[in-house]
Amino acid sequence: MRFSNNFDNTTPVINCTLLRFYLLLVAFVSAAVETPTYEVIQTGEDYEVRRYDPKKWVATSLDAFGFEEIRGDLFNTLFSYIDGGNEEGIVIPMTAPVTTLVLPGEGPNCKQTFTCAFYIPDDLQANPPIPTNPAVFIEERPEFELYSRQFSGYAYEADYISEGYALYQSLERDNVTDAQYAPWYIVGYNSPFDFVDRRNEVWFSRVAATKKN
Repeated sequence: MRFSNNFDNTTPVINCTLLRFYLLLVAFVSAAVETPTYEVIQTGEDYEVRRYDPKKWVATSLDAFGFEEIRGDLFNTLFSYIDGGNEEGIVIPMTAPVTTLVLPGEGPNCKQTFTCAFYIPDDLQANPPIPTNPAVFIEERPEFELYSRQFSGYAYEADYISEGYALYQSLERDNVTDAQYAPWYIVGYNSPFDFVDRRNEVWFSRVAATKKN
């Protein structure tokens, strides 16, 4: 089922950007990272059903055949926003999770649309700084419910697909009919410098309160 840098010391500007990137990631590792709150409304054998409140996220999208092709580009575009690439020029703390909505193409040889998003901290929710990059936008997510499966380790596209299929099988086993399998979310909570206790998830939106008879 298809869940349908190298350091160049010749360029001071790049060096400065990489240094800021490194320092922010160090802070991401060492500090408590803000996350959106949610309510667990049901648990399955190997998954949760959650409800999230309406919140704002900052997002950007790219089309590609696979996630790994553009994973770094998506992250770096959003990192530039929180690193001052906004009309107020402020540095915004890193949050978690980083979510990527995967919208499959119309066929097996078509590009997919990947929309990556960072959660906007609570103190900026009312008036998020406006992005200066036209490829970056503020996403207003309404209240929504989802099915989530968690797994550990460093996660790559193949891992997310495998875990997504495992979640699909679990929901089929439990006769769930209110899960939307496409588009779907791939989710990560950790900095690359977190070597243990890594948290990754796959999400399927919950679209109705129905079950098979």
